[in-house]
Amino acid sequence: MILKTIGFILRAIKFRESDLILTVLSRDYGKISLIAKGARRTESKFGAALDLLTLSELVFYDAENLKLLKEASILEDYRALKGDYDRLTLALQTAHLLNQLIEEHHPDRAVFEFFKDFLEALGSLRDLDLAALAVKLKLTRALGIAPRMSSCARCAKTPLPAPPRRGEGSSPFPVREGGRGVRSDEIWFSPQSGGFVCGACHQAGDTRLPLRLAQNLKMILGLGWDKLDRLALTEDDITLAQGVLDEFIGFHLKTLQKSR
Repeated sequence: MILKTIGFILRAIKFRESDLILTVLSRDYGKISLIAKGARRTESKFGAALDLLTLSELVFYDAENLKLLKEASILEDYRALKGDYDRLTLALQTAHLLNQLIEEHHPDRAVFEFFKDFLEALGSLRDLDLAALAVKLKLTRALGIAPRMSSCARCAKTPLPAPPRRGEGSSPFPVREGGRGVRSDEIWFSPQSGGFVCGACHQAGDTRLPLRLAQNLKMILGLGWDKLDRLALTEDDITLAQGVLDEFIGFHLKTLQKSR
């Protein structure tokens, strides 16, 4: 059977004398592996269509245990992005993370569109440290595993509050049953529980987050790429947030590997 789709080249591995095994994030079939015969030859018919991060139109033979690439043509090569070392590095890191988190043959248009939107926006983003944080967080949403941020991931009762307004008391959290209050600066993050945890529920091993950082993480999920630079996070906040997100993603990776 001959199939046609468009897709991003996430990975290319040398195979035999002149072939490549490609990992492709396709629009119609999810992540797929293709064998591109003769792709490493100088006179290869595929040309630059198989370069990493390139969006290409792909025609391939789909046999039971083999997908063999027949034709490939470039739709978008993101040349400007590839000419910027820091942006290229972030794009390649994101492609690697995608490859780790998604399984083959599970079509998901949301993930495809997420990666496409990210590459298109990356050239105009000013704060690449913030972009590196945002892309991980937005990827979890595209995959349907975003951290729980609207209420406590353990008790599911305590809502995450807005930052206190000028003139208001220091604790905008509601008072819990039994008269036990939750302080406004006590937001914790638990990878195992799946997100934010209130002060009454946190356990050893959870990471404490400043309230403002917790609010900014929640905002990142709702902001488009074109509005991301409106946020201003300190270097310490970004480092802390990267750490808890890496733990969160690592927890999901371990769960995924056990299920395979």
